[in-house]
Amino acid sequence: MRFGVQHAVGDPNWVPAILEPTAVRKFVRAAEGAGFDAIGFTDHPSPSTNWIERDGEGVADQISALGFCAGITDRIRLLTWLLIPAYHNPLQAANQLATLDALSGGRVTLGLGTGYLRSELFAAGVDPSSRLQEFDARLALMLEAWTGASITASGTGYSARAVKVLPPIVQQPHPPLWIHGNSPWGTRRAARYAQGWIGMLGAGPLLDTIRTVPIPDLETLKVRIGTLRSEIERAGRSIDDVEIVVTGNWSYLDIRKRWDADAYLAEVAEIESLGADWIVVTICGDDVGAAEETVSAFGADIVGPTAAPT
Repeated sequence: MRFGVQHAVGDPNWVPAILEPTAVRKFVRAAEGAGFDAIGFTDHPSPSTNWIERDGEGVADQISALGFCAGITDRIRLLTWLLIPAYHNPLQAANQLATLDALSGGRVTLGLGTGYLRSELFAAGVDPSSRLQEFDARLALMLEAWTGASITASGTGYSARAVKVLPPIVQQPHPPLWIHGNSPWGTRRAARYAQGWIGMLGAGPLLDTIRTVPIPDLETLKVRIGTLRSEIERAGRSIDDVEIVVTGNWSYLDIRKRWDADAYLAEVAEIESLGADWIVVTICGDDVGAAEETVSAFGADIVGPTAAPT
């Protein structure tokens, strides 16, 4: 099993000090030292006031944050968790990600989703009813730009006439794509062309808010993984082509609340037995010291004992 961690700013109760340079440096280096294989930041450039006041997750610009992380680490992968193509000019996003891939020596992993906050989609100039179509069109243009081709294309909010995106992408033909796949729509796309499928465990109001299909328990996860594998085979690919990434099985980890390490290790083993390759966790962000201690302790208790062989 491999583990990723969303930076502690993702905690709805985050404090501004969690984004101070020293705090980020210590957190990210602790994660790398503890054996985590990816550090992630989410993508909410303009969430609604209502969402923020109702305990929406904390946010920071993910490309800027991951660029900072690239400069202070050597091994850990830089994960967009998740990037929403509809929020971005696709050529500018392709340029930013290619730059991040170059500066990090080819460590970008591109987690992708369709977005769910109507107000945020409107703020980006996108009709929420077209978010699925925008995902397809903008991602396709990003992938084409990374081939080095001259691009002539137009869409919502952009019109390109014989332009190129530089620098060249380091990872060829592109960074690994992980697609949020709770829904059949996302599962089909992950099966057809992605390198990772993200299944988010959970049910109830949270899943209603993010407009996706619930995966309430591990038995349901098992069924969804089976569906994914059927779709992969239907697409003429090997199941080994698509990593299975699980998240949401634990709430915000917090050293002050501790955890039952034996129970967590047993759950990791069960998730791994279903075919999962990765688990991505979230960390408390209301206290700088607690965030750093949590990532280190979880690494010692869970990540190290279950780490995939290198």
